[in-house]
Amino acid sequence: MKKFVYKARNRTGGVIQGSIVVEDRNEAIEKLREQGLLIVNVRESKNQEISLRFKKTTIKPKNLAILCRQFAIQLQAGLSLVDSLNLLQELAGDKKLQAALEDVRLEVASGASLTKALEKHKNIFPHVFIYMIEAGELIGALPEVLERLAIYYEREDELRKKTTEALMYPGIIFGFTSVITILILFVVLPNLLKNFLAFGVEPPLVTRIVLNVRDWVVNNIFYLVTGFILFYIAIKWYFSTKIGKYVKDGISLKIPLIGNVLKMVILSRFCRTMSLLMRSGISMIQSLEILERLIDNSVIKRVLQEARMDVQSGQAFANRFSESKIFHAMFIQMVAIGEETGSLETTLAHLSDFYDREVNFLVGNLTRLLEPIVMLILAGLVFFILVSVYLPMIQMTTLL
Repeated sequence: MKKFVYKARNRTGGVIQGSIVVEDRNEAIEKLREQGLLIVNVRESKNQEISLRFKKTTIKPKNLAILCRQFAIQLQAGLSLVDSLNLLQELAGDKKLQAALEDVRLEVASGASLTKALEKHKNIFPHVFIYMIEAGELIGALPEVLERLAIYYEREDELRKKTTEALMYPGIIFGFTSVITILILFVVLPNLLKNFLAFGVEPPLVTRIVLNVRDWVVNNIFYLVTGFILFYIAIKWYFSTKIGKYVKDGISLKIPLIGNVLKMVILSRFCRTMSLLMRSGISMIQSLEILERLIDNSVIKRVLQEARMDVQSGQAFANRFSESKIFHAMFIQMVAIGEETGSLETTLAHLSDFYDREVNFLVGNLTRLLEPIVMLILAGLVFFILVSVYLPMIQMTTLL
């Protein structure tokens, strides 16, 4: 397969430039004529990296929500799939997304399905997006599926923003306090120490401790940094292994307060995604397979794998969850009721809304709790350093 760049005119006389991936130049001309284009020029591209294999740069939920909303509106307005993709390409602000949409448009114009065209860009478009598009094509309700996806990614974006906001304030306070501490240790204290020694004042014990710790850190900075880097590499390697990742994910779910928030976030995402998939006509087994790839926590992923095997063998979906201590009793009972009554997708949608509210509540409480804790810890550290500065000054004033 080769990549050809072309310049052509459409039916209204407008100039169109783009690229197409085919076997040879004759096939490129034939494909372009099938699209109703009047060819001006077709030549083989010098850059033959036609697979567009970028680094993993999946689109942000906010941009995906906008993309899905625009796509749905255009299809509902009667635009063809190729014209909609062409318009989406023009509206996209990200260059990599533009390139991916251009390639998708050319694939669709060449006769490929939208799903097959999107699958070539899994590093750009998430699994849920691709599988939902496939479901929309199969049941002939692509605009409706895109509307659901838009709502899904809007909620994902809102959840991500709330989680980020919860950690932003403590991070800013910690960074500001760290800068102040460094200035006191390396600028203020050395100048004060010279004055103390000039007047023959011996620094008190607290000041000597602070200075000795500072000098020890400065003298051993190379070994400390090297040791930290080696420790970080070792931990990162261990957590990258299958066993290490399982241990890390298990610990993260057991951290007081934070672990509960993480669990709620995962359950909210699980319920919303599975409800969306099942409502779009995807079977339970296939939905679980998709969720296994989407859920990053390996502990919960293992439970999902076991649940999928139970469903394949004819057992109830909720049985595996009841054996695990991760899932809440209400979640297990609601899933069991939804499965028995044949309304699992509706039940999961209600659970998703419930967990969204719980996450908002927990994140708000966590933020309010973290603020005083961080302030107290940092205030204690600054107070200790300030005492080491002011004690010699008081002592010097007393002697004078």
